[in-house]
Amino acid sequence: MFHFKASCIAIAAAALLATPAAALTIENQDKAELKVGIDEGNVEHVESVAAGKSADLSAKCKEGCGLTGPWGFSWMAKPGDKLTFKDAKLNGATVVEGSVTQ
Repeated sequence: MFHFKASCIAIAAAALLATPAAALTIENQDKAELKVGIDEGNVEHVESVAAGKSADLSAKCKEGCGLTGPWGFSWMAKPGDKLTFKDAKLNGATVVEGSVTQ
């Protein structure tokens, strides 16, 4: 009986560890660095994403946050969102206000 319970606990723990955390990712496909403002309500940050690189902003946007950028977008982001910045457009749109899940 003890071995069965221990096995069940081990399997449950392995499943939790194998489940990836939902990341908020910004991919910058442009040739210039991208600066993103992150607003969590009472805390604000400015993060940079190098040209041609991606950044995981999950630690700065744990439960959802507002994102702003030099391209004039206002975006309500949440963990799990993957946003792409290319040709001065966010996810292919020229004007965006809202949220996305992919």
